[in-house]
Amino acid sequence: MVGYSINGLRTSTLPFEETGTARSTQMVRLAFGREETTRLLDACKENGVKLCSAMAAATLLAARQSKKLDSGQQETYSVATLINCRQFLEPALDDHNVGFFYSAITNTHKIHGEEGLWELAKRCHDSYISAKNSKKHLTDTADLNFLMCRAIENPQLTTASALRTALVSVFEEPATYDGLSGLQSKAGVEEYVGCATVHGIGPSIGVFDSVRDGQLDCACMYPSPLHSRKQIQEMFDKVKLILHEGCNAGIEKL
Repeated sequence: MVGYSINGLRTSTLPFEETGTARSTQMVRLAFGREETTRLLDACKENGVKLCSAMAAATLLAARQSKKLDSGQQETYSVATLINCRQFLEPALDDHNVGFFYSAITNTHKIHGEEGLWELAKRCHDSYISAKNSKKHLTDTADLNFLMCRAIENPQLTTASALRTALVSVFEEPATYDGLSGLQSKAGVEEYVGCATVHGIGPSIGVFDSVRDGQLDCACMYPSPLHSRKQIQEMFDKVKLILHEGCNAGIEKL
């Protein structure tokens, strides 16, 4: 029921490494320097897409590259875009209200591996914006939440492949922190990440991105041992390379 409802039975995932042992959530980091971040954000702006769409597109391309497929062979991947719904509530909430007030829009994309980064990012951007304008992030929430809660309560009844809600989930807007480095040092905090996890059901990769004092930092969460650290680290090395090449090649005409 879960896989059918989110169209997951028709989409591809990353290969599973192991499924028979206890599951946990692991993390790899994807970090960009200040100059790299500026170039990436400027390229997103020039190409008319949000950062989340560029990140999703690079991840789809990296996933396709990580598989030994014939040239031009298509696979269908899904992207879940998480949208902050505080402003849609009555009364509206601001970001200081603690809690998880996000809903998701899931879109599927056929990938043959020869797409350009910005071409695919534009597809990702337009598809979720169209669904958002149709209020899909509000109308589909109740049914999906019900099914996911049942799957969480009864993980043994649902196969690992059907529990993957998307290849990757991204946030529509990154968390932005300015001027926190001084406070962090005063508090004696060496490092921190912002993330969440639900064991059993979720995407193959959840990207929790933040811009800290002008530098992009992504906590990339994945279910272990379904996916291994080596597998995910190699894929995000590809993601970073794809984003670098997309920015350094200049602004492509769409």
